[in-house]
This record gives sequence, C-alpha cells and structure tokens, in this order.
Amino acid sequence: MRDLNNIMHPNEKWGPGPPCLSHIDNFCALVKQCGLIDLDYSGPAYTWTNKYFTINPTFERLDRCLANADWCQIFPHTVVYHLPILYSDHAPILAIMESSNPKPRTRFRFANW
Repeated sequence: MRDLNNIMHPNEKWGPGPPCLSHIDNFCALVKQCGLIDLDYSGPAYTWTNKYFTINPTFERLDRCLANADWCQIFPHTVVYHLPILYSDHAPILAIMESSNPKPRTRFRFANW
C-alpha cells in the first residue's frame, strides 16, 4: 500500500507552478494498467491544500476513490463525497455503498411448541 499523491489531470491542481505532466501520464497509465476506475464524486474538487492561504496557496485533488469493474458491479450505487477540509491538509472522503444483491430480509419467528 502506498500514498501516491498524484493528480490525473492538469485541472486537478490550482496554484503556483505547472503540474508535472510526466507524473500525470505515469499515474494514469498505472490506474489503467490495474484496471481501475476513478469514481465520480460530489463536493469540493480539491482534496489537499498546502495550508498557505495568504501566500502561494495550492489546492490539488490528491485523494480519490478507485475501484475495479467487479467492485463497481457489486456496488453500482456507490456515492462518493469529498467533505470539506477542516483540521488536516487533506479532505476526508466518504463512500456510501449499497450492494446490488441485498440479502432478503426474513421474518424472525419464535417457535412455540
């Protein structure tokens, strides 16, 4: 397991200095090679900040939910939220999942014999 700290598109960075296009290309190739899908999200676009809000602030989308096709088939109604950055330099991410094959509910029956 590794913290990759990469963006997948130049528009996922706001701040001084251009994004490194070779890092973007390498990360996108890795995601594709692993058969992963970047899940859609709701909320703020950027999930990381350098916390320099007055001089040279930088915001990037470093955190994301990636899943493979099998996972997406099991959890097709997943909703991903980027929550606001409050105390850390990273935004928390919330993924709400519901299986496409929920277990049927059975009534509890008490045997009285």
